[in-house]
Amino acid sequence: MGSAGYRAGDFGGSGEGKLSNVRKGSLREAECQRVLQNMGYITWKTIRHRFHNIDLFGLFDVVAADPYGDHLLFIQVKTNRCDRKTRERIKALKLPPRCYKFIWTWKKRKGWEREGVA
Repeated sequence: MGSAGYRAGDFGGSGEGKLSNVRKGSLREAECQRVLQNMGYITWKTIRHRFHNIDLFGLFDVVAADPYGDHLLFIQVKTNRCDRKTRERIKALKLPPRCYKFIWTWKKRKGWEREGVA
């Protein structure tokens, strides 16, 4: 395992073969969390327990709090694309003021695509 917690081949290249979708998602969630922490946010990532994912509201993988308590970010992390059903469920969810919903999608060879959902 490397210094960042990745194994050889986690994001392609030489390694132990293809990643499972669960492993790929976990790595992307951790990367999202690191990006937010580097921006100064305090983060919380949902956990996976056995075969169940404990997402916040059944939708969000990462929650980030502004260090000054000004706002909260609720983030759904996806790889390549976000399906319509998930997008509609996120859009329909009502949050209190100063709480913002985002979908962060990892695009291969392009990096993060960040989309705010009203």
